[in-house]
Amino acid sequence: MNSLKHCQMDFHKLQYTARKNRKSRLGILLLSSLLVIIPFCSPDPSMELLESYSFIFENQQGQKYNPGEKIDVALQIHNNKESVATPFKITFTVTEGGGSIGRETVLTEDAARITNEWTLGPNSLNHKLIADILWTNGEYMTSVFLTAITLRENEWDAVSENPDGTITDLAADTVAGVTLMISNGSLYKQGEKYYLWEKVTDPVLESPRTIEIDSKGIFYVSTWNGEIVKSSDHGVSWQKCAKPFPDNPYYVSMDVANDDYIWVFKFEYPTVFSADGGVTWQTAGSNLSAFGYGDVFRLKSGTLLFHGSNCCSLNRSDDNGLTWTQIATPGASTKLYVNDREEIFICNQDGGFAIFKSTDMGTTFTRLFGCFPQFGTTMDNIFNKWDDYYYILVPGYGILKSYDLEHYEVYWTNNELNNLFIDHNGVLIARDWNNKTIYYRKNSD
Repeated sequence: MNSLKHCQMDFHKLQYTARKNRKSRLGILLLSSLLVIIPFCSPDPSMELLESYSFIFENQQGQKYNPGEKIDVALQIHNNKESVATPFKITFTVTEGGGSIGRETVLTEDAARITNEWTLGPNSLNHKLIADILWTNGEYMTSVFLTAITLRENEWDAVSENPDGTITDLAADTVAGVTLMISNGSLYKQGEKYYLWEKVTDPVLESPRTIEIDSKGIFYVSTWNGEIVKSSDHGVSWQKCAKPFPDNPYYVSMDVANDDYIWVFKFEYPTVFSADGGVTWQTAGSNLSAFGYGDVFRLKSGTLLFHGSNCCSLNRSDDNGLTWTQIATPGASTKLYVNDREEIFICNQDGGFAIFKSTDMGTTFTRLFGCFPQFGTTMDNIFNKWDDYYYILVPGYGILKSYDLEHYEVYWTNNELNNLFIDHNGVLIARDWNNKTIYYRKNSD
C-alpha cells in the first residue's frame, strides 16, 4: 500500500513539474512521461507529512456560473495530528477554461483556511483550478483541484448533473416570471439564474410526474399515484383536486387545453375532463380513451379537436366532448397543434417525420416539411413558441425554427434529442433521449 502511495506521489510530482514547464522542451518531455507506467517508486518522506495533513476545497465541484463570473474559493487545511502547524507554500493555477486567479502563490504560515478569487474565462464551458501544495523550499507535496462550468449565451451547453439533467416536464408562467420543472419524482422552482433550481416541498406533492399551466397562471401537477394537485399562487402552496379516477392508485396522463379544461387519460378508463379546475369531472364520449392520451384544442366556434398518442386518431366534437367524429389524416399521424389562426397542423412518422397543415378543418392537408430522424417515438412538446418564433422539436433529428409554420429552417441538428421546453425568459432546454443530459441555450436579447 505504501509503495502505491509513493508511486502516486511521483506521478503527481511529474504532473506538477510539467505544468510549471509546459512551454519548454522539458515540459513536453515530462508530459510524455506521464503516459509511462512507473515500475519502481522509492519511499518519499513527504508521505508522513501528508498523513498528518489533508487539503480540500470548501466549494462544491462542478457548480454552474455565468461566463467571467468571480468566485470566492476557499481551501481548507486540516491538521490531523501535528502539535505545531507546518507552513506551506500553495500555488494556484488555472488549467482549463481560461480566466485568472487573484493570488497565484500563498504562504500559509499556521493558517487553517486559505481564500482566493477565481475569475472564470468568458468562452469555455468547463473550467479547472489546481492548488499545488509545496514545502516552503518549493518541493512538491500534493495537489487538489476545483471544477466549474459556465453556461454561455448563444451556445448549446450540456448539463448532466441533477436535478436539471434528468428533467421530465416543465411549465412556465411568463407573466409572473415563474418556471417549475419535474425531475426524479420531485418538483423544482427555477432560481434567480436559469440553471439554478430549488426543490419545492408540500404534503400533497407526492411523487410529481407531469406539470401543466392554464391561461390564468394556475399550475397543475399529476402524480404517480393518480392525483391531480394545483397551485394558484405560483407554486407557493398546493391543493388536491378531486381525483379523476377514485379507484386508480397509479399514474394518469394529463393535458390542459387552450380553454383551460383539464383532460385526464388512463388506459382502460374512460377519458374525463374538468371545466372547473378539477372540482368535478365529466366523462368524454365515444370511447375516446381508445386513442390514448393526447392533445386537445378548442376553436372559437366551440368545436373541440383531439389527437391521441395512438396513430391516426384526429377527432372532432361539436357538443363539448360528448360525441366525436374521426377525421382522416395523411399517413400515421401522431401529433396535433392548432395555431392562433386556427390552422391545423399534424405530424406523422411515415418513412421519417413530416408536418402537414389544413385550413379547412381537416378536409385536405398540405405537406410542409419532411426529414429522416434516427428514431421514432411518442411526441411530447413538439411545437414551442417564444415571441414571434416557433421552435419545433423533431425527436431523433433536432430542432426546427419557423416564423409562420410555413417555412422551416434547421435550428440545431442533434439526433439524440427527445424533448424540448422553454422557460419564462425564453431559455431553450432540450432533453436527451436517455433522460440524463439536457442542453441549455440562452439567446442574446
